[in-house]
Amino acid sequence: MRALQLGSKDNVGLKELTDLIRTDPALSSEILTLANSALFAFRSEIGSILQAAVLLGLQRVKALAVTVGMRGYLAEVLKIPALLACWRHSLATALIAEEVAGVSLMDKDAAYTAGMIHDIGRLALAVIHPALYADFLSSTPMTPADALQRERELFDVDHCQAGRWLVEAWKLPKEFVDITSRHHIELDGKFDMLAAVRLSCTLADTLGFSVMQPLDLANFDEIRQKLPDRQRERFVSDPNELALRIATKINSME
Repeated sequence: MRALQLGSKDNVGLKELTDLIRTDPALSSEILTLANSALFAFRSEIGSILQAAVLLGLQRVKALAVTVGMRGYLAEVLKIPALLACWRHSLATALIAEEVAGVSLMDKDAAYTAGMIHDIGRLALAVIHPALYADFLSSTPMTPADALQRERELFDVDHCQAGRWLVEAWKLPKEFVDITSRHHIELDGKFDMLAAVRLSCTLADTLGFSVMQPLDLANFDEIRQKLPDRQRERFVSDPNELALRIATKINSME
């Protein structure tokens, strides 16, 4: 959270962020492990957080800190298959959002972080009520609207509301308010970061990284048509190719 808060400020230097990360040896170690993984495939070993920040960039190191931090937040929950699916959906959404940003002249690392954060409310509910939330995810197929209603019945809050509350309580950057609270709302208008994350979330479901079995699952081409013309021309056209690429990256990160 402190890395996210710091990264949202203007004129934050690499050293300021790396000094913060180095105060947590476990976080530093995990970030270095990811930086040296097949995900980035550097020829020589990265030996320090500062070196990682120089080679990967400030925003990418912040994104890795979010990934590691969220995995630590979930901890024992990841042993439950239904809840492990929540984690993998967030990762898949983040990785797809990164690709969408790459063809949309958006900041790829910011899109990745937004994708990771979008379901933080769902992950929080899973941590607080692991058994009940796992049962809920294993229930009959539902539309997103039905799932939100069922969450409100079971937990007095749905994961979009919970995500908004967490972003505000943790004093995270304001752009995450919409990302966490409105990613299931059909949008009209400009193709911005929220629209990119919403599309990436839907694509993650379609490519096999869904949290639960949805009703009326849109196919890949239908979702791809929601990209603006220029972005659609540059975005991958083969769903199997994209699914394999995302699965390979998730395996590297796990």
